[in-house]
Amino acid sequence: MKKQDSVLSEKNDSLLNDTSLPNKASIFYNHSLKAVHHSPIFKAGSPSYWQGILLFIIFSVYVLIKISEPKKILKIFASVFSLQEAKQLFREEFKLAKRMSLFMAICFILVVAFLIQITNNYFGLILKDYSPIQQYLFFILVICLSYLTKFLVNYVLAFIVLNNELGKEYMFSVVVFSQTIGIILFPFIVCIQFTHYPTEWFLYPSLIICCGFYTLRMFRGFILSNTEQNIGILYIFLYLCALEILPLLILIKFLLINF
Repeated sequence: MKKQDSVLSEKNDSLLNDTSLPNKASIFYNHSLKAVHHSPIFKAGSPSYWQGILLFIIFSVYVLIKISEPKKILKIFASVFSLQEAKQLFREEFKLAKRMSLFMAICFILVVAFLIQITNNYFGLILKDYSPIQQYLFFILVICLSYLTKFLVNYVLAFIVLNNELGKEYMFSVVVFSQTIGIILFPFIVCIQFTHYPTEWFLYPSLIICCGFYTLRMFRGFILSNTEQNIGILYIFLYLCALEILPLLILIKFLLINF
């Protein structure tokens, strides 16, 4: 047995060291397969499981809302594009702490934090040395603080101008738009995380949708203030700049500079 093993080992070594054999071409060159993409494709998905678990929880919440209150989501969608539907929904249930509204608001925060985290990774803006889950938790905190500040300032202004009804209706409009955009963006986030298509196919439409809904929400605020409450256009413009546009720009600049 030892003699046969030595003979086999000598034959294998001689084959490996034989320089007369032709060199094999690499499988990565000189083939007929043509490259589809000539530059690297950004893929937001990763082998970690926390994204899938969170998205499954969000999906489960939406399914429970659809089962328990089947008409609620349709009413919310209709109120975004119809002022009359929004007023009717506002009269029926203005309770920001209601269970279903609270769950939908939480889902909105989780979905938008996903979008911001993916956008941040795609463009390489801030928190480059942190893991995706750390970025995600940071953006959740930023969103929560931003909306809490917005609601607090809105409440103070409504109290100062003695128009609590307009303040409540504006807050209700913000909540409805947020809930709607959370539902719309959810399929895009799922596609970014779990499909093999380029991220750009879903990221850019998501950002365009966010900008469109933000513009529509400001227009709704203008309609509520000018048409319903007869507030001057100059005051409305100053209000939108002070509470909507300027804080958003300051927040973006603050994050880009300090993080």
